Amino acid sequence: MYAQLSRAKIVINAAIDMAGGDRGNMRCFEAMGAGALLLTDAGNYPPGMVDGRTMSVYADAKVAVGLIEQSLSDGSCRNAAAESHSMIRSEYSKEKQMAKFLTFV
Repeated sequence: MYAQLSRAKIVINAAIDMAGGDRGNMRCFEAMGAGALLLTDAGNYPPGMVDGRTMSVYADAKVAVGLIEQSLSDGSCRNAAAESHSMIRSEYSKEKQMAKFLTFV
């Protein structure tokens, strides 16, 4: 699956209603970590996941199609994908995960 994600330019994500307004499911982390542009629905995302910078947010299907077309035509999907990949590697590194875990223990 990760090999396929790494070849994708854009990964589309849709949260489920049970999450309320909170977002940031595993697909978000997988897509960004694999270097694809995350196109996802509006909501509250974890730190570093910023609309227009490390991902693109849509409100409905029509907006999603427009964002896909724009991102592919102007190359912004490559820039956002590279920035999101870098953010995931730094903000959610193993070292930071371990440090946060040790504060709980």
